[in-house]
Amino acid sequence: MAKLTLIKRFNTFSLISLLACSSTCLLGSSYTGVVSDFTLQTDNWGGGAPSTLSIIDAITAGNSYLRKEINIDGGQTLQNRMVIRRPVNSSLIGSDPWLGNFIARGVQRVELDFNNWSIDDTVYLRLALSNVTNPMISSGTWWVSTTYATFVPESGWGSASFNILESEMQRVGDFNGGFGQDSFLATLSDIRGFRFIASSTGYSALGDEFSGSIGMDNVRLISAIPEPSTSAIIMSLVATLCLSRRQRA
Repeated sequence: MAKLTLIKRFNTFSLISLLACSSTCLLGSSYTGVVSDFTLQTDNWGGGAPSTLSIIDAITAGNSYLRKEINIDGGQTLQNRMVIRRPVNSSLIGSDPWLGNFIARGVQRVELDFNNWSIDDTVYLRLALSNVTNPMISSGTWWVSTTYATFVPESGWGSASFNILESEMQRVGDFNGGFGQDSFLATLSDIRGFRFIASSTGYSALGDEFSGSIGMDNVRLISAIPEPSTSAIIMSLVATLCLSRRQRA
């Protein structure tokens, strides 16, 4: 009888522990769904000035990152704005891991490391998302983060994080000044434009004019969907429940 009571107490303790653990995983778990660390390639990040891999002044010596030299030689209009975007090749939209249905994938934020080597220009780094590829297209809707990360001239490496929440993003106009009418959720369900921009006001997805060098590394798309280990925990919880019921019977 004492042994049976001990077993029941053990099962009750196990049940409570598993329930607490699984609840934590379900409510607070997040993981990196996609990452660009620029070890071997630019990973289809581009836009504006040419993008190259560099190890000059890298976060870790010898570890490459994406570097842009913007307006160094007084380049074309598209080359004098601080914009880093996807997709470079529009034919890859359907298979681009940084685009698609963010709602279904549970995407909740973006993180990255950034460096501003400009001598004069400050970068107010923001995230811009849309259901079209470019602000020149007037048929879609663009959203730009109201929060920003400040990188002063010759800032050195620092981190930035943007929550993909309607409360932290605002609808902005396209190149012609028109505002799309798509809701935030509708836009997130079909992301086709994804870019980091320098914008002091956040009123456009075009990016501020800029002169200098910038670097970007370890870009991460964070999802709130529970990791596979959560499913294993839940299965263990169910098994414990079944065992407990059998012993009570």
